[in-house]
Amino acid sequence: MNQDNPVRPEDFVPEFRRRRFEPDGFLRKLRRFALRLGRPVVEQLYALYFLFQSPAVPKRAKLIIVGALVYFVSPIDSIPDLLGPLGFSDDIAVITLVYAQMKDYLTEEIKIRACAAAERLVRK
Repeated sequence: MNQDNPVRPEDFVPEFRRRRFEPDGFLRKLRRFALRLGRPVVEQLYALYFLFQSPAVPKRAKLIIVGALVYFVSPIDSIPDLLGPLGFSDDIAVITLVYAQMKDYLTEEIKIRACAAAERLVRK
């Protein structure tokens, strides 16, 4: 073992697991695949994104939300996204499940913002 460079526990964690949720990466992937996902899913993703940013949402709920958003962004997937619409079926299932769990936190303002953002993205 090298004294100058000691081995740390995090050295054994794959790099993709060490990454945090990065809004830019999320928004980039959302723009790229919006038409394949369809407007309802894009709207749900935006709603989850806005909920994650909301100070009114409890930390526990935000952890669940960020898990879904990271799963969407992650290149490691149960069903690879490269398989077209079938490749997004696992992502859509996770997004829909988490969205349903967060209904109590969804305000009219967040719904309107998500609807408008999805409309702008899918209309292009």
